[in-house]
Amino acid sequence: MKKKTAIWMKIGVLGCAAVLGVSAANLPVNAMASAKAPVLNAASAQQVSVPAAAGVKVEEKELHAKSTNLETHIRVPQLTGMLDTHYQEELNDIILSHAEKDLAAWEKKADEAAAEAKAAHLKYLTNNLYVTYTLKSDGTGQPAVVISLEVITEGSQGGTSMPRIDTYNVINTAEAQRVTLSDLLGVHYKEKLDADILAKMNMSPDLYFLEEYKGTGTEQPFYIEKGDLVVVFPKYSIAPGYVGSPEFRFPLQGERQSDNAAQESKQEKTVNLDLRQIAKFTGANGVTMVSLRDVAKQLNWELTWNQAAKTAEIKKDAQWSKVTMGKDQYAALSKAPKSLGTAPVMRSGKLFVPVQFISGVLNVQVQH
Repeated sequence: MKKKTAIWMKIGVLGCAAVLGVSAANLPVNAMASAKAPVLNAASAQQVSVPAAAGVKVEEKELHAKSTNLETHIRVPQLTGMLDTHYQEELNDIILSHAEKDLAAWEKKADEAAAEAKAAHLKYLTNNLYVTYTLKSDGTGQPAVVISLEVITEGSQGGTSMPRIDTYNVINTAEAQRVTLSDLLGVHYKEKLDADILAKMNMSPDLYFLEEYKGTGTEQPFYIEKGDLVVVFPKYSIAPGYVGSPEFRFPLQGERQSDNAAQESKQEKTVNLDLRQIAKFTGANGVTMVSLRDVAKQLNWELTWNQAAKTAEIKKDAQWSKVTMGKDQYAALSKAPKSLGTAPVMRSGKLFVPVQFISGVLNVQVQH
């Protein structure tokens, strides 16, 4: 087996190991209508030419179940027009093999479920399998010659959707090769990318399971679209089901300028913060606790209090932080929640935080 094939097979094994589940209600109307097509043997797949923009194109291979217990809408993408035709053939074989294996597994699962329902005199809920795709980049956009393909596989036994998302990113040259995040962002990309994703999550904290976010993985799904890098997470992994499969988009062009701006925003500022004008008291273990509202006022930060959640958010321009009464976890933009050893407390109608919050979380040096 050639090295290139082995690399793609590694992705395939990881992807196919996922347990699939889907709700037809979450799929497009035309996808559900196509599931009613005549049943054909998967081996005699129909082939339909589907036009793309310029550059690499896609031909679909349409698969159907032999079992009447499984409804399908399976459109398998097959790339055409790559400069490296041998690599193209290998990649197409892998993508088709994934779909055929998923179809065989779900036919068996559907037949078993139907037999069990019949034996128990229960109504059988038809199983479904859907495979759809999107050619995100045909190799003619920015960055140049990168092909990005997203394939979504969803199967269900009457449950909710649990799509598996496989992404394929390839440089379209005479000797094609897989494109990785390190190819795009540099060898030491992970820390910054993880922080940038966390920063976007913190902008809408109610949409995500912040405590479940562990950063990007070695086989992190992503694609390139219109000059942007889009990082994809599986459904339910870092957010409730109604959010779907979270995506985070970052421009690849002008990244150096963005980095410089980020560095400037991270530079510590020296502020004359008059502690004599701030309500404070000495808490447990001699920790000085200061009024968050008074601190925000002196620093000209906007403060918002959520009575139901007992949380306060303060922000100014691109800076942001969030604290929760009784919880020693202080969130800030582009950073994982930080512990200071003391939780915020409510006293005399004001929320107090340890004085270390000012320098340790807000990155502001206080002059006494």
